[in-house]
Amino acid sequence: MDHSEQVVDLFHRHIESCMYTMEALGDDIAQASHSIVDAMLQEKKIMCCGEGSNGLIAQHLVTNLLNNFQHERPALPAMALTADTASATAIAAQSGYNDIFANQIRALGQQGDCLFICYQSGSANTLRCIQAAHEREMRVISMCGTSDGDARALLQADDIELVFPIDNAARLTEMQLVAVHAICELIDSQLFGSH
Repeated sequence: MDHSEQVVDLFHRHIESCMYTMEALGDDIAQASHSIVDAMLQEKKIMCCGEGSNGLIAQHLVTNLLNNFQHERPALPAMALTADTASATAIAAQSGYNDIFANQIRALGQQGDCLFICYQSGSANTLRCIQAAHEREMRVISMCGTSDGDARALLQADDIELVFPIDNAARLTEMQLVAVHAICELIDSQLFGSH
């Protein structure tokens, strides 16, 4: 297979992943957008986090909410817990790496806020983050791969879990980004109408 054929194959695998994701998660992605809109209509905020490239997905959601997504509109209340490197490294140095998000949630989270967490494996950091959100009476929206049972066990009845039916890490990241864009588009249409 030459490189051009390899690129075509890559796009075909992306399209196939989109089909699997759409069929498995369409309703849940819509529900995630409803939960975020409900929080915002109650003047609550969305706190987003994730480790590594998952943190970038979470941060991308925040960017799309704080700034315009596709059309001009007011900024929406969202914060990326991954963006404050000074706080994260200070917490890691003093309290331990597993508390870098949990400490921020305990300090800044309020009842009715929403935690959006993106991960590929339920690390101790992920588990403590979800526990901290529940301590603050926040709803959790988790976006994960298929093998994250430890974190799944912590979710409550009103939380939303987006489990992507994809094993390949690159395709999973792509589909999480597609889902974030779908959530942003749905939020905008619910709050500001279709353009």
